[in-house]
Amino acid sequence: MSKIAVLLPKEYMLEQARKVIQEKNADINILKVIKTSDSVYEARKAMEQGAGIIVARGVQAAYIREYTNIPVAEIILTGQEIALMVAAAKKIIPEKKHPQIALIGFESMFSDTSYFDELFGITLKTYFMKSMEQAAEKVELAIAEGADVLLGGDTVNSLASQRNFPSCFINSTEESIRSALAMAEHMALSAETEKTYAAQFETVLDNANNGIFEIDEKRKITIINRTVEELLKKSAEKVKGEALESFFPELDIKYVNDVLEGRRDMFTTSTYLAGIPMMITVAPVQYEEKICGAIISCYRYISAQKSSTDELHSHYLKGYVAKARFSDMRITGKEMEYCVELSRMYALSKSPVLIRGEGGTEKEFLAQCIHNNSSYKTGPFVTINCSGMSEQMQMDRIFGNPASEDIGIQKGGLAVGDLGTVLIAEIEKLTPVCQYRLYRAIRYEDLIQNDLERSQTLDNRIIATTSVDLGQLVKEGRFREDLYYLLNGLVVEIPPLRKRKEDIRSIVEECRTKFSRRYAKFPKISEDAMEALMEFPWPGNELQLETFCERMLLTTLKKTIAGDFVHFLLNELYPQTESEQEDGKTVIYQHPEAAELQTLLEKYRGNRSAVAKEMGISTTTLWRRMKKYGIINRYDLLERRQSAEKDVFK
Repeated sequence: MSKIAVLLPKEYMLEQARKVIQEKNADINILKVIKTSDSVYEARKAMEQGAGIIVARGVQAAYIREYTNIPVAEIILTGQEIALMVAAAKKIIPEKKHPQIALIGFESMFSDTSYFDELFGITLKTYFMKSMEQAAEKVELAIAEGADVLLGGDTVNSLASQRNFPSCFINSTEESIRSALAMAEHMALSAETEKTYAAQFETVLDNANNGIFEIDEKRKITIINRTVEELLKKSAEKVKGEALESFFPELDIKYVNDVLEGRRDMFTTSTYLAGIPMMITVAPVQYEEKICGAIISCYRYISAQKSSTDELHSHYLKGYVAKARFSDMRITGKEMEYCVELSRMYALSKSPVLIRGEGGTEKEFLAQCIHNNSSYKTGPFVTINCSGMSEQMQMDRIFGNPASEDIGIQKGGLAVGDLGTVLIAEIEKLTPVCQYRLYRAIRYEDLIQNDLERSQTLDNRIIATTSVDLGQLVKEGRFREDLYYLLNGLVVEIPPLRKRKEDIRSIVEECRTKFSRRYAKFPKISEDAMEALMEFPWPGNELQLETFCERMLLTTLKKTIAGDFVHFLLNELYPQTESEQEDGKTVIYQHPEAAELQTLLEKYRGNRSAVAKEMGISTTTLWRRMKKYGIINRYDLLERRQSAEKDVFK
């Protein structure tokens, strides 16, 4: 148990303390009277001599608590002791029938005095200090407010004496010392219990195979175990106080905050620690219904292989490499946030993943992210696109053909991708025979190259992509039911760009930066231009938007791209618009009035007055209709362009 030192301000208290110590048979390491000016020095000296807790009073206790880190059990005056002081103070001023007495000191020194006025026929006013520097101020205030006598320690009595003002010293009795010693013993027992628990906890942490972090409510690291020390090659002391995100740069901190703020019971995902793919679980630490931190458990994947440097170099040379990571993804909306969260969790599994999304969505990009967050990360990433291939070509490229002269085709994609990931793009184009063989390869980890021969057992991860409803193909008899159910467990759907308006803004800004540097043109994009881009449905998704942005930034002649230029390009490149019917089908059409306007503008070479006259409307109405349908007079733009070019070459 921690040793206790008793440091007292007065000699008379020493005898009281000895009597209490003898009664309690307490194990006291140091018992002495000290000067207030020496309190910090004496406390440090006691610590050097093995004291773990100090019993002290008043200003001495305050100084020790402020300038050392040793726990202090403070001697608190009991109600009975304060009553004795009040009686002594009344004797100093017997002429006062209802005296006003000022009690000056640290609030922690005194017990409750709420009913003293009624019990003793006095007015007792308290003046609590936060530091000794406030003593003179409190004395002056008490006197100014009509105090007849002051009660306090040495400093208060000395200040009162300088002013020839009546005062009385605060005396303790055995009772307050007895209470302080009991508190010190309780603190020592608690400290011992905490040390035992801490030692047990440390033993558990250091013998755990998984890495463990403990963080506080501000995501600052408080504890790491030996496994984490070895991974980071840093001691716990060097890591303590650092932000969690500094060691998990790809971890989405939003989810950790959700746990700390009680919005999630726990959170599991895949990420990296010290460059190693990990599965982590974040669980809250709760005390008295309040979350005060979290425990992060890190599980290292059992790697599918330990690739040598030569093998990794070979993967790169052959192009069997996934470059994308989750940190590269654009996540600005709830839909994409959910998509990425699911994908991170799927990376923890070895089962096949099906990625669905319209044409132009980044399905392969997401597949690469999943691979790079999985236990197959160090293995090859092989991509096979089923579109446009005959059945024999699919058989050769996926399952292999020993008769081929090409080494890659001899083995086939599944064998080349052993201990890695095989991405099968546009899986709906797979022929029935290949569907069956793929089902066997996934289900039984068994590669069939021909009807009689089988090659090695496989250990790889299959990711498939599609832009169609495979369930509908099953109903039509065009896709195997068993393969469909095998793939339809871990499904992630990339939402189309038209449902992710904020992603459009993000992509446009990225494209502006990229193409501005490429072409040494640095135009701004006006808000009305951005709104036009965000309102367009982009059936080709990210791919279509990126190619449009390159055209827009390459061909603009102005410092700021306006909405009319965006509308002009949209109408020129994609003259048809989309409309979604009630049955969910998408119909491509162009509004008849819009088509008529464009035809007449072409007929009269952009002359608005002639167009308005033929339509029987005013030029103002014509302008409004053109704006309604996003139709820009390309002849106006051509004139402006020619004018700008003349200015450039003057």
